[in-house]
Amino acid sequence: MSDKIVEWELTMKCNFDCSYCTNLNQNVLPILDRDEIKTFIKMLGETYPGVEIFLFGGEPFLHPDIEFIIKTFNEYKVPFVIQTNYSNKSVVVMNRITEPFKINISIHPTEISLKKLMPLFSKRPDNVELGIIDVMYTGTEAIKYYLDIKKELDDYMHIYLTPIADFGDGESTAALLEYNSLRERKGLSKLIRFERAKFNGEYRSKLWADPNFIIKNKPCLYNDRYFLYSADLSLNNCCYREIHDGMCRHDKCFLM
Repeated sequence: MSDKIVEWELTMKCNFDCSYCTNLNQNVLPILDRDEIKTFIKMLGETYPGVEIFLFGGEPFLHPDIEFIIKTFNEYKVPFVIQTNYSNKSVVVMNRITEPFKINISIHPTEISLKKLMPLFSKRPDNVELGIIDVMYTGTEAIKYYLDIKKELDDYMHIYLTPIADFGDGESTAALLEYNSLRERKGLSKLIRFERAKFNGEYRSKLWADPNFIIKNKPCLYNDRYFLYSADLSLNNCCYREIHDGMCRHDKCFLM
């Protein structure tokens, strides 16, 4: 299996306004004709054979050509998964698409109520494969979201309570620290599947909160392995949407 990570940020547009999101929430979508899109997807398959391409945003299902994009990935047999916020707006679009595709879901408790969220799980069409569900930990309300979704989906295992990275003005620091403390509670760990991502044996949420763990001016943790394509199809090699020379320019890394 390839260790390359290839992402395509389909659009910066989003119907949510999460305070912790690194999305610039630009409403201007680069105009690409379908021939450009088709050539680009073909290139992805040829350049990164066997790699599952990660499509995200913004909200991918706001892209006006999302159905054509899905159809083209299938046509060229390029594996892909779409990251969605699973709002009603996105689910409505999914139900118009007959092509098979796979989704990962990010649940944002600050942006959608449980009352609106829960009925959407029964509206997922049969052609849509369900991958990972991440419930973003924005505070203790996220625990109820997690438990209710787990109950709704019965024995579905790929549901995680996921930390919010706080690399900005410190607004999300309290939630990140609280998340780390909750992970240590044995009773909760029996009920909740906390995010498992680690770097060098330590949970990345712990490293994000550790003021002594700095990666700035050190070799990139994902050098020559991470490829991020923007909505205009330009290529970056950093999760901060930039090009580096192999050395990190930042204190923390979203991917670690």
